Amino acid sequence: MKKKVAIITGASEGLGKAISIKLASKKYITVLASRDKKKLQNTSSDISKVNGEYFIIPTDITSEKNVKTLFSKASKLGKIELLINNAGVGTFNKVEEIKLKEWKKMIDVNLTGSFLCSKEAIIIMKKQKYGHILFLNSLSGKRVLPWGSGYSASKYGLKGFADTIRLELRKFNIKVTSIYPGSIDSTWWDKMNVDFPRSKMLNLDDVVDVIYNSISYKGRTVIEEVDLRQVGGDF
Repeated sequence: MKKKVAIITGASEGLGKAISIKLASKKYITVLASRDKKKLQNTSSDISKVNGEYFIIPTDITSEKNVKTLFSKASKLGKIELLINNAGVGTFNKVEEIKLKEWKKMIDVNLTGSFLCSKEAIIIMKKQKYGHILFLNSLSGKRVLPWGSGYSASKYGLKGFADTIRLELRKFNIKVTSIYPGSIDSTWWDKMNVDFPRSKMLNLDDVVDVIYNSISYKGRTVIEEVDLRQVGGDF
């Protein structure tokens, strides 16, 4: 019997790192994808502490060639049961002050990267007649906030993409889940030039638990969407 494989994009830090460790502790072979090989090695070190299995594949998810290589290598490890589309970038600024290269990067990583990874996963999962694709979206994929025009544009697009392929894939027994969290207290914010109150953000471990629970149901049951907020409301 082939082992179950989970591919996690953006696995080098923050939520991607945390969910990778969780899945490894639950006997998935975790395929760690990110452009930063050094940070992926930090993730793998923590996975080793829970006696988990991992495979590092440095990947630029905006490159179709890179993504094809990622899935080709991952498919040799076992059955690709799970894809976590987690990689994301954000620039938060007045719309007139967002540079074109910043806009393009958000669209390329947050939306096109998820498209390329999902496309490859679907080809494999259709042949298997099962699988689960999970999108780490955002509060910004449902409600706009000031300073986030480019980020919201990419995340609204991701919602439309996920909702559409969910309908396409039902008859192939492929589940599609979208998670819409508010701001999460993680290292993702360390490189952001913003002063959002970290104390009001969601707890990282809580979000990981929600993600794992949403992919844990067997058979025909699927959680299609989860909205996750701190008790104070939208943030």
